[in-house]
Amino acid sequence: MAKFYFSGSYSKSLENIEDFIFEATNRVEEVEKFLDAHDRTLEFIAENPTTPAVHPKTGDQSWPFFDGRYRLFFVTNQTSNELLIYLVHIVDNRQANLELYPQNSLPTYEED
Repeated sequence: MAKFYFSGSYSKSLENIEDFIFEATNRVEEVEKFLDAHDRTLEFIAENPTTPAVHPKTGDQSWPFFDGRYRLFFVTNQTSNELLIYLVHIVDNRQANLELYPQNSLPTYEED
C-alpha cells in the first residue's frame, strides 16, 4: 500500500495551478478535469513506482501528465510493509520554471 506525503512546495504549486486554470477558464469543470488527471497519475505512480527513472543528479523521479502539460516530481521510500511517496514539486510545462530548468530560454528573433 502506498502513502503520499505532500511537501509545502508541492501543495502551493498545486493550488497555484488550480487557481490559474479557474481564472483562465472560469469553469470549475476544468479544474476538476485537472484534478482527476492528477489523481490518476498518483494511482499510476503508486502502482508503478519504479517506472520513472531516478534523476542522476537530483535523486528524484518525475512523471508528466495531462498530455504532457504538467510534471510532478517525487521521491519514494519502500519500508518493510509500505511504500512512501513524497511529492516534492509540480510544474506547468507551459511556464519557464527557471528554478528547475535554469537553462530554459524563450526563442527570439530579430527582424531585418
